[in-house]
Amino acid sequence: MKFTSRVALAGVAAASSMALAAAPALAHECVNASKPQDAGIQVLLGPTGISWTTAGVAVRIEQGLIDPDTGEGFHGLIGFDFDGDGAVDFSTFIVGPDDEIPLPAQFNGPSCRGITNVATYMAECL
Repeated sequence: MKFTSRVALAGVAAASSMALAAAPALAHECVNASKPQDAGIQVLLGPTGISWTTAGVAVRIEQGLIDPDTGEGFHGLIGFDFDGDGAVDFSTFIVGPDDEIPLPAQFNGPSCRGITNVATYMAECL
């Protein structure tokens, strides 16, 4: 990937992360670097909001168990479509205690395989 593409992707990811970090339920900081980014996602967020969900997430939104504006109540894999083409560009987890995988688990192990911290992944793997 070209350096300018990396910088652009990192900038968009950082902006999206800051916007989503405002919601308490979206404390996400890790990525699975060993899987395709679209593997197992339950929600796809595009430039204009939610662009796709699994049937189960759609039912939980309809029942009011998940707030689509803040993400409160959602736990699982979320994908981001930064360029609006309908494809997952990046995904992260919203699971575990405090809706994040504990920091030691994010930093133990290789940077570009398995579960790793988003900042490490963006800096070393893309």
